[in-house]
Parts: sequence; C-alpha cells; structure tokens
Amino acid sequence: MKKSSKAALLSALLFPGVGQMYLKRYLRGLLPMVLVLTGLGVLITRATFRALEALDKIQAGGALDMNVASNLAVTSAASGDPYSSVIVLVISCCWIFSVIDAYRLGKKGNHE
Repeated sequence: MKKSSKAALLSALLFPGVGQMYLKRYLRGLLPMVLVLTGLGVLITRATFRALEALDKIQAGGALDMNVASNLAVTSAASGDPYSSVIVLVISCCWIFSVIDAYRLGKKGNHE
C-alpha cells in the first residue's frame, strides 16, 4: 500500500492527524487532533451537564416518574443547541481536511 493511501486511511479511520503523524509531520497532525479533541470535550461536557440537570428535575418530584423522564428526554433532544451544531461542523471539517491533507502530504513525499 502506498504511503499516501495509508496516511489517508489512518486519518480517516483512526483519528484526524494520525496520518500526518505517520508521515512524521507532527505539528501539522497535532492541530486537527487538538481541535477535534477540544470539540468532543465540549460536546461531552455540555451533554453531561444537561443530563445532570435532567436528573435533578426528575429527582425533585420525589419518586421516579417515567413520564417526566421521557418528556425531559424528548424536549432536550428537540431543543437542539446551536453551538453543538457548529462544533459538530468544525469537527467534521477538521476530519475531512485531515484525510485530504494526509493524502496530499503522502503523494508529495512519494515524488521527492
């Protein structure tokens, strides 16, 4: 398998930036890794806080009421957070950029 294909597959299937690391372009691979990890961290943190708030609302009534729990789940899913959409878009763009960049770097390295 060519280096360019292997680097692109590593960035596509494992994690963005891994293909650049494979090609020994460490700083170039670190940027998409940091951006994606930061975005994922923000998404996970926000989801955790929303879940904890929902649990507090459920427990405030005393007994666990499944109707209240299901209503909270539906309303939180329907009231999509606009920042989450932007973060997912940034993560997707970083991932796609990383795959294309790793492939281009691998092609460039094959000709030198």
